[in-house]
Amino acid sequence: MKGEIDWILVVDTSASMRGVGGTKNIFELVKNSITEFVNTARLGDTVTIYSFDKDVTLNANDITINSNPDRGKLKQIISSLQAEGLRTHTGKAVQKALQHSALLNKRADALGRTVSIVFLTDGLEDVRGIPNPVSIPGNTQFLREQQCKPYIFFVSLGLKEHEKQLNDFASNPALCGKGQVLRDPGGVQLNQLAQNIRPALIKPKLDVNLPTANLPPVLPGATTEPLKINSISNVNTKVNLQLEDPNQSGIRLISPDRTIDLVANQATAIPVRLQIPADAKGGANNLRLVLTSTDQAVAPIKIDLPVTIQSQLQIEPKKIDFGSIEAGKTTETQIFTVPTNISGTASLQLQGNSKDVSIVEPSAAILLQPGETKIPVQLQITDSSFAGDVYDGLHQRTFTLVLTPDNSIASPVSAEAHLYILMPLWRKIVIWLLLVLLVLLISLIVVCLIQRKTPLELAEDFRNRDRLEGALVVLEPLPQSSQDEEISLTHLQKGRVCLSDLIPAIATTNSDAELVTVWRLGKKNIDIRCLKGVIFVNTKKINTDELYDEDIIEIGNVKLLFNWIEHQRPSEPSSGQTNF
Repeated sequence: MKGEIDWILVVDTSASMRGVGGTKNIFELVKNSITEFVNTARLGDTVTIYSFDKDVTLNANDITINSNPDRGKLKQIISSLQAEGLRTHTGKAVQKALQHSALLNKRADALGRTVSIVFLTDGLEDVRGIPNPVSIPGNTQFLREQQCKPYIFFVSLGLKEHEKQLNDFASNPALCGKGQVLRDPGGVQLNQLAQNIRPALIKPKLDVNLPTANLPPVLPGATTEPLKINSISNVNTKVNLQLEDPNQSGIRLISPDRTIDLVANQATAIPVRLQIPADAKGGANNLRLVLTSTDQAVAPIKIDLPVTIQSQLQIEPKKIDFGSIEAGKTTETQIFTVPTNISGTASLQLQGNSKDVSIVEPSAAILLQPGETKIPVQLQITDSSFAGDVYDGLHQRTFTLVLTPDNSIASPVSAEAHLYILMPLWRKIVIWLLLVLLVLLISLIVVCLIQRKTPLELAEDFRNRDRLEGALVVLEPLPQSSQDEEISLTHLQKGRVCLSDLIPAIATTNSDAELVTVWRLGKKNIDIRCLKGVIFVNTKKINTDELYDEDIIEIGNVKLLFNWIEHQRPSEPSSGQTNF
């Protein structure tokens, strides 16, 4: 092993790390420990530092340790860290670290290097008030995508029981045993952090890199293009490559067909080729390549390799004639043949000039099986069918029958269909008139049912749609007559009115406003607009505002209550409580 390690240090900077909320102040111990960690890092190592509380911050990005000044730069960054944050968004910190690990493992010199992620946290996640928080288990997919690459160490420093999800995540099978949780309540043993972690990184190790895990779709009976796996071991060993095929698809590994010698710390390219059976079923196959050391000195490496067998789907014949048919009748049944290598269901649809033509048979989803599938097709012509171009005294239709499989790897196939419809002119005219009248009647009935009103009431609503509604109640100063306390806006039958015209007391002030009906997104609203002076709605100074039921309007010494039943102001979400 060359010894180069890419360290990703992830530091909890929530306020609880410095004792806020009754916990022990361990943050200075944590920073001292990281500083000592940097002192013991070897030449050629890189160090990345993230800090996290309610969000994640990148403090140092892949700083390579080539000299003491590099260590000094890192120590300055560590010294500047402050534990002042609210909340502890551990899940997002895990996500950022794994994303950075993925980038490191894609570098040209990634083979032979080791990525080690070290989390230092008091253990308890707190995402209250954080919109769309990232959960710790939600990062499992990132582990699967990295093919057992990084080591992950959770250093739990809290005096209370640490986050159970850290244990579950560290023991996830996708980590291949490279995850550990180190308990250090109160940070009393942080000076031994490097001694606890380094031994796990110097075991005999086999590393692989697959430049692309996505082979192009392969035809049945073909051999895949050569795919090279870049491999490296930190010890001399011999390895064999095997193929696991859980779905028993019949795909065979034809190369390599021998044992491969790996020299310590020397990259070796292993060519891989697969043989696809001639009768292979179309679709995705989740294969797995397993690289195993013959002397078992190095742990096996498993590489997921999805292979997609190219679908074969056809429809025969490509053109078919359904003959002549009168409106309201069904055609004779025609048979389509579908050769395919996929299974599943498919739907048959009409496209193009297929108006008033529908499919009677098949009436349900079509079941496809590898081989040939026979599909009987029968069409229905409605009584209200309309003609296209006239050909030999008949109405000609040319449209397309499209067979769409539910299997996403297969594209739809189509056949051209011809049909001739006999339709008298007088019948078309009568049907058109009936349809127009029927549509108008149905539309009127639907609108009446939705509005729960008679046609006369709808007509009256249309006349009143731009008129003001509701009422104003004079709260201050009280009018001399109780009859003047409430002013009905509905009875005004106006779409706009000045408040000074309704309430004489407003005319004595230096302010005035108008009420106006406004339609927004198909909904009637009543706005108040300041014409002069200062206007308040619910104690808030406004120029223009939308009024809701029980709003308070203040103009000078005049206070009004606006009433509009069933038009309450939408509730506003309350702000969350801030806690450490």
